[in-house]
Amino acid sequence: MRVIIFCYLYLFAILGSGEDDGISDDAINELKSELTQEEIDQLLGNSTSNVETASIGLFARLLRMMYEIKEKWLDVPLDHFDLFDNRTWRMRYLTRGSFFKPGGPLFVEVGGEWTIDGSSLVMGGLAELAEEHNGFLVETEHRYYGKSLPFGKDFSTEKLRFLQMEQALEDLAYFIEHFKSATPGLGNSTVIIRGCSYPGMLVTWMRVRFPHIVDISYASSAPLGVGLDYPEYFEVVNDVYANVSTNCIETVRRGFNQTMNLLKTDDGRLKVREAFKDWTCGDIDEMNSMAILGKIIVVLNVMHDPSQYEEVACLTMAIDEDELQSFQLLANFIVLKSKHIASCMSGDTDPEEKRNHIAWSYQTCTEMGTFLTLNRKNSRHPFEMDLTVEESLEECGKDFKGLVTENILREGIARVTRRYGGRKPKVTRVVTIQGTHDPWKHLAHLEDYGPEAPVWVVDGSHCSEINAQSEDDSEQVIAVREKVKRLISKWIKEIS
Repeated sequence: MRVIIFCYLYLFAILGSGEDDGISDDAINELKSELTQEEIDQLLGNSTSNVETASIGLFARLLRMMYEIKEKWLDVPLDHFDLFDNRTWRMRYLTRGSFFKPGGPLFVEVGGEWTIDGSSLVMGGLAELAEEHNGFLVETEHRYYGKSLPFGKDFSTEKLRFLQMEQALEDLAYFIEHFKSATPGLGNSTVIIRGCSYPGMLVTWMRVRFPHIVDISYASSAPLGVGLDYPEYFEVVNDVYANVSTNCIETVRRGFNQTMNLLKTDDGRLKVREAFKDWTCGDIDEMNSMAILGKIIVVLNVMHDPSQYEEVACLTMAIDEDELQSFQLLANFIVLKSKHIASCMSGDTDPEEKRNHIAWSYQTCTEMGTFLTLNRKNSRHPFEMDLTVEESLEECGKDFKGLVTENILREGIARVTRRYGGRKPKVTRVVTIQGTHDPWKHLAHLEDYGPEAPVWVVDGSHCSEINAQSEDDSEQVIAVREKVKRLISKWIKEIS
């Protein structure tokens, strides 16, 4: 969403005011020629449709044009572990070489369970490091995500069997070797890779598996400790609101439970639908009770909240506290947050997003686990309902035609832990950042892995420090960005 806002404001200035901010007239004319009149109207606000309805692909294309980002493809082995299988697939990647001087480092942003867009090559610490060190920037797309599809649009269970973390690590090693050898001036360059969340796991493990290929890794919010279930996820939600005040978390708890009880009667369901009708989580009239409660939990999730947002949340829920029930106070907050912070719309209406969702479900069901569970007897979370591992495993079986079982998942989890060392791998030159408000933090080791593998915990949420600086950032997030850059620069100089 921040990428869209950034592009919107930047392009509004270019297309509306005529000021080019250093971009040549030829580039502006080329940019305008790439757009339809409807797209220009959307960007300038002259269209009846909202800018958010403009294609994500449009903004990705404009980013590439404005910052000389090129889209490229590499043929990569489908199965790195079968020498007799010579099939390949086309891996998509984006490059930005505007800072590069021969011999400069190679900086790789590792993509995960999404479609890459190039924003990390433009904004944030990786681009700043590349500019400082005359580096070459690349963003890689993960197999089976975005446009990097080994079997095209065929996502049958049989075709998904090559979607494994070990294959993804081999993809990265293969890519780095081939890209360096094919790019003049990169042959002996230092390699720095960065990843957020699941890619944070991958970049950490690249230093375990391929320390001769990757010199430095930067992992943001990497949940290395895979397991069958993860009840602690929702406990973080409880802790964040409870740290503001007892009244706040009690409003959340009572409001959720009142909503759940109202959904048990016809009159109550009408009341709930009226209270939540203006949210952005879909048509509430088309949702059953479990879907409604699920969306409320999604919005209450604090994973991507800005710093101190919980204080705003609690203040919002305290307004008219004497006159309104907790249910209505919570509903007012959910509607507000759904419009401004939380992304609770399902992406399954978009074919590409639907494929991304299927691929991530497969990885979760075969190697990742960490199903989010709830137990109404657990006082450490505010949701008085049950969500069991068995329910999630049943969904896995249905989604993948019964081929994915609990035994398959347990073996997949054991294999990942055995190969990479669990929450505390033995690595060097890996810097890891974790956030105090990150619901995934309990899957991470929150102390240093070793003398050359610091783990810094900051007042922030999931991957909060990798974005470009914002007024919402905590002082710790701002400080750790500079700290990371200094450490990586130090390591680069030591290697060189």
